[in-house]
Amino acid sequence: LTLFGRSESLASLFPRSTVKVSRFSGENGSAQLVESRDVGGNLLHQFEVMMQFVERYCDLEKTAPRQRKAETNGQAVPRSKYHLYAVREAVANMLIHRDFALRDIGSRMNIYDNSIEFINARRTNGFVPPASRAIRFGITQRINPQIAAIFTRREYCPDVPQGGLPMILKQSERISRRRAEVYTSNDEFKLKIYGTA
Repeated sequence: LTLFGRSESLASLFPRSTVKVSRFSGENGSAQLVESRDVGGNLLHQFEVMMQFVERYCDLEKTAPRQRKAETNGQAVPRSKYHLYAVREAVANMLIHRDFALRDIGSRMNIYDNSIEFINARRTNGFVPPASRAIRFGITQRINPQIAAIFTRREYCPDVPQGGLPMILKQSERISRRRAEVYTSNDEFKLKIYGTA
């Protein structure tokens, strides 16, 4: 249903499949909301709409910027830059590895001035601490292996890079020179990647 369902009817048939995307003006959760919308439809449609939303507010680069951030002295701060493949992989992972068994926790993507936060429902009961650390090194904890197998094929979604969470962590740190944060608590999985101006 999430892979091949028609975008128009999927939200009414499966309301937990929507993702809330938001842009905040500031650097943390207490920042002012600029724009927010719910993205429904099948996974390919959600992936494309979410990437368009990211590209509206962020610059995506394949290589690290040559010059470092300069002092702004009260001027407007330039848009943050993120690694293109790290953001694509993070969006794809967010869509693929949702835990649909948890009804009250929705998937969210929050864009701040200096970071992007991906939040997914993920049962933490029985998700032992070593397993939560192991995913940093590429040991998969797939909830939906069939969805992942189809979504990552070039025939379904050609824009999804390969590499998983280790690639996201490495490439985002290469761009921002700041380590991404991964949390698992309160039945949520959070990934926060930082950008650079």
